[in-house]
Amino acid sequence: MRSSLTCLLLSLAAGATLGAQTITDLIAEQSRTAFTIQGAGARAVGTGGAFIAVADDATAVSYNPAGLALLLSPEVSATGTWHTRTMTLKGFSDKNATTPTTWDNSGSSDQSTTPTFLSAAVPWKRNGLNTTLQLSYQRLFDFDLADGRSYKARPASGAAVQDVTQSVQQEGSIDLYSVALGAELTQRLLLGASLNVWRGSWTFASASDTAVAGGTRFDSVLAQSNQFRGFNANLGLIWRSELLNVGLVYRTPFTAAYTFGNDRVAPNASGVPVQTTGPRQSFSLKWPETFGWGLGFHPVPRLLLTADWSRTPWSTTTFVPNGSAYDNMNFFDMKVDSRTPNCTDFHTGAEWVAFLGESVVIPVRAGYFKEPQPMADLRTGAQEILYGWTAGFGVKFQAVTVDAACKASRSTRYVSQLNASAPGGGAEAYAYGYQNIDEKQVILSVIFQMDADKVHKALGWLLIGS
Repeated sequence: MRSSLTCLLLSLAAGATLGAQTITDLIAEQSRTAFTIQGAGARAVGTGGAFIAVADDATAVSYNPAGLALLLSPEVSATGTWHTRTMTLKGFSDKNATTPTTWDNSGSSDQSTTPTFLSAAVPWKRNGLNTTLQLSYQRLFDFDLADGRSYKARPASGAAVQDVTQSVQQEGSIDLYSVALGAELTQRLLLGASLNVWRGSWTFASASDTAVAGGTRFDSVLAQSNQFRGFNANLGLIWRSELLNVGLVYRTPFTAAYTFGNDRVAPNASGVPVQTTGPRQSFSLKWPETFGWGLGFHPVPRLLLTADWSRTPWSTTTFVPNGSAYDNMNFFDMKVDSRTPNCTDFHTGAEWVAFLGESVVIPVRAGYFKEPQPMADLRTGAQEILYGWTAGFGVKFQAVTVDAACKASRSTRYVSQLNASAPGGGAEAYAYGYQNIDEKQVILSVIFQMDADKVHKALGWLLIGS
């Protein structure tokens, strides 16, 4: 799923024009979007993202690696996602009537198309039980974001109110590279594990202009480049029967290496733009565990009903103390006394399978989800919670399976927005109003199954020889 990180710590490059807390708040507010750890694949999305107890296709590693044991043929798979996001800000005003600062109703949207999952899996039998090895790539968090807004700000000098416009651009991702193994312990019990390398790189830039007679005047640019590295394991278990499946998955916590660097461009006293580059900062960041559990129910052979719950304690996502000003601060709101909530996601869905002749299978799917985000407004305390629905279908013909799904979500909350003449020197004030976020995704997955004997012979020649 496409998501975005909070951009952090720009105060190091800001100088004395605005306080550190002001700039931290400003950048945090501009860059917060959906942030949910979940799997990939159109089939799973079509059932609302509830796949922990099912996990019986190539994307199993991203939900529950135990499900890899259900693969019977060598296969390769690919998933791509088209995503669009629209944000509107309405009804914003300053609670302090003596401060002439307001926000215009505004809206912005952006879209992207990216590959989100690739895999190759090879199963084999041992004592009549199945084992599967898989290599995979997943784009876990997609940070591509374009945003724009306008407001009126009171300069620190007390001069006339200024019209300010801002554009926000964020690009990059955090990706997972995994090797996984799923095995049947018995006909009913499946066990799986994956080792995951986390690699992330993203940039953020916010440019501001102030209206002047006859046009606009450049105000400032804030930019940040980020690097994220880590390593963890996912452990999965599935118990299955003809009527009911039960799935458990545990994503282990880890300590990530997080590095960032800041740049700021702003006019000097003579009006000439000057770039200030802050030193690159390196930190160890505690990343939390995630525990998920799910149920899959077959009331009749062709009908699947499924539901998942996943919990992540985001309040524990903190910087490891190293003697800096950021010791024990939370990653999302940059506070030691953090308001970052812990989140429990809920996904549920259904799948009905139809047969056309002996070789064509067409499943139809629908689902619902609730995804609380680890972002709470710094002043209102309102948490971002995405509610949404999904729908999808698939076609399986001989060795090829094609699945498609659409996903729509919405969040509405009462939030604050910082009013200042960007980082160029405005008087700090806050407006309050309603933020609406609408997201839509279209996901397409293709799975190609190969002849097991040919693949095993090829691997034998490659690894063992003739």
